[in-house]
Amino acid sequence: MSDHPSMKMKPEKRSALFAAAAHEFTEHGFERASLNRIISTLKMSKSSFYHYFASKSDLFQQIMVQAFAPLNAVAARFEPQELNANNFWPELLHMAEIASAMAQEAPEIISAGRMFYRNLDDEDGLCAKMMEFPLALTTRLLEHGQKLGVIRHDLPLPLLISSVMALGMALDRWGLENFTTLDGAEISRLNEQGVDLFKRVLTP
Repeated sequence: MSDHPSMKMKPEKRSALFAAAAHEFTEHGFERASLNRIISTLKMSKSSFYHYFASKSDLFQQIMVQAFAPLNAVAARFEPQELNANNFWPELLHMAEIASAMAQEAPEIISAGRMFYRNLDDEDGLCAKMMEFPLALTTRLLEHGQKLGVIRHDLPLPLLISSVMALGMALDRWGLENFTTLDGAEISRLNEQGVDLFKRVLTP
């Protein structure tokens, strides 16, 4: 993101553009989203827009990159192989708490998350590609958990992976839709209950 032309925009103008675009992409989906509606909100000309972005797709991707950068940085440092049988579940709860705290401090994460799920099944595949990293991380996590004896072996690993991804996405979708109505205590409780759901599915 640091080398992207849009970083030359004034921060407040870029933030306003990203907010308007996130609303448009969430409301109408990527294909039906109108670039004209987005830039007219800021009274921005097309020539000015194309000075910073190559296309509507480029704008979409940069919103995702910027919003999810803090979460991706934390996830990139998370190493499943460092977990042991005693801290496996507590560490996963800790990761959930970190993600929730970041979302509370940066509302653009919630906006981008809603935009992501709104467009996940679109034919352009922009969001589908973003599932590769969490899928790989989930696979490593479950494989290591099985070695530790905290993840069940009686079901095929691909089925466990699919189940975890589906449950995680269901929790994500609900959380994104309701996040702004929850207070800190409710968010903490839901994190605990969410991890408990995974434990009930995965514990031997």
